Amino acid sequence: MISAVVLASLLAAAPSYEASGEISFHVHGGVGNGASFDAGRVIGPSANLTNTEGVWAGDIGGQNVSLDVSPTRITGANLDLHLEKDGAKRSIRGNFFGQRLSLEYGEKRVSGRVGSCSFTLDRKRVGVYEGTVGCMDRGARLPRTGYGILNFAGLAAEAEPPSPQFQLALVATLVGG
Repeated sequence: MISAVVLASLLAAAPSYEASGEISFHVHGGVGNGASFDAGRVIGPSANLTNTEGVWAGDIGGQNVSLDVSPTRITGANLDLHLEKDGAKRSIRGNFFGQRLSLEYGEKRVSGRVGSCSFTLDRKRVGVYEGTVGCMDRGARLPRTGYGILNFAGLAAEAEPPSPQFQLALVATLVGG
C-alpha cells in the first residue's frame, strides 16, 4: 500500500498538463475518438506521448513507440510518416503500423484514407469539418458509410498549429487503437 506522503510526492513530481489544442472525431452511429496536446504531450484514448529531449515516446494506436521527428518526417519502428506543406494545404502520408495513411488538410477541407476507410470532410465553420466516411471491410459486398464530424479546438484550429503535436494528435484521432 502506498503511503499518503509517497503518493503526494509522486503527484507533485508529475508534470503539469494543460491542453492547448484538441481534436475530436465522431461518426454518427459509431464510437468517437480524440486527442489533446500541449507543448510536450499528446494525450487521448489512442495516444500518450511525451517529448523527451526531442524524441516523442509513449504509445499511439496501441503500439509502444519512440519517434524521431523532423519538420518533414515522423519515424519509428513500423511508423514512417511524411509531412508536406504546399501553400495553405498540408499532408501526412506514409505507413502507420502496416496501414497506409494519406491525409490532406487545409482551411476548407480535410480528406484522406486510413487503411480501408476514406473520408471527405468540408469546413462548416472555424474548426468544424463535416462529411462522408466510408469503410470497406474484408469480405463485405458493400461499404459501410456514415456522416462524420471532425472538431479542432484551441491551437488545433489555428492556421499554423504546433508541429508535431497537431499531426500526432490528428493521426491518433483518425486511426484510433
